[in-house]
Amino acid sequence: MKVEHKEELKVKPKKKKVPLGIKIVLIFLVLFLILAGSVFAYLQIMLNKINKVDNSQLDLLPRDEESFEVDDSLNVDGSDVINPEEITWDGLDINVMRDEDVINILLIGQDRREGQGRQRSDTMIICSLNKRDKKITLSSVMRDLYVPIPGYSDNRINAAYQFGGMPLLDQVMEESLGIHIDGNVEVDFDGFINSLAVIGNLDIDLYQEEADYLNQGNSEWNLQAGVNSLTPEQALAYARTRYVGHSDWERTDRQRRIVMAAFNKVKGEDLGTLLDLTDEILPNLTTDMTNMEILSLVYTVFINGMTEMESYRIPVEGTYTCETLSVGMEVLVPDLNENSKYLQEYIYGKSAQQ
Repeated sequence: MKVEHKEELKVKPKKKKVPLGIKIVLIFLVLFLILAGSVFAYLQIMLNKINKVDNSQLDLLPRDEESFEVDDSLNVDGSDVINPEEITWDGLDINVMRDEDVINILLIGQDRREGQGRQRSDTMIICSLNKRDKKITLSSVMRDLYVPIPGYSDNRINAAYQFGGMPLLDQVMEESLGIHIDGNVEVDFDGFINSLAVIGNLDIDLYQEEADYLNQGNSEWNLQAGVNSLTPEQALAYARTRYVGHSDWERTDRQRRIVMAAFNKVKGEDLGTLLDLTDEILPNLTTDMTNMEILSLVYTVFINGMTEMESYRIPVEGTYTCETLSVGMEVLVPDLNENSKYLQEYIYGKSAQQ
């Protein structure tokens, strides 16, 4: 008797269908990643236009080559002239302030001619991003401030940059003013102002003496006392003016006014104008920060809605004396303890000084 073996049918398991909703989410996720990658790559290309400096490869000026900015027109034979050795720093007690909610970027401007190496920092502005108070502060440090410079003789603070670049200038900021610097940006101020042609004129309030002085350089300008719409060329002349008013005191004020006016105008511009402006400005910058650190700063300003800017200046009135040194320099000799206290309270809202 034959037994028939029925062949067993093999049934293939059915594939589970991916719900339409999940498919849509995955497609959007892939598109987002592609877009984010493209934006990141674009930003990297843009930021690579900034000149980078490697502080580990920095050449320090030999001690025997240090110099002093001598003003040949000074009379150093008078009774009011003092020797540098007479200025001491007894009682100096500076505590460096650090606050995770405050980021300090030092903006450095140097008067360098084509073909020259590192020069003195004629402009030093501490740009502080305060995430807690959601504001930006600009604190100018006067170039004639007389301070101890580690490894060198006491000198004007602007000499620190020429002698030891960003690291030495940062060290002086910490040891003399108690401010920790998180990063540095050297600015070609002429290039920066000229780049503003992308956004147009800046409204700046001039007083009569400033207007008259600027008009002397160009009779066609016809600037008046009051608010004037300055062209980039006029803004540059205004920012560089030193011989009107109280010399470098008002010059630093003018530079901060230009930066603040530019910031206030830029924050209202469209994306296309901002990208054009960025493309023009970046080649005029030199920094020791990485691209990721720069992007982090931009994110900090954006996410915290930092649209307000304030300005300040060191030294504070009543905390310094003007002295003529026998080496041929006029300097501002500060009470560093007091100035550190004032500056910390302005930037951080509190002081680490006793």
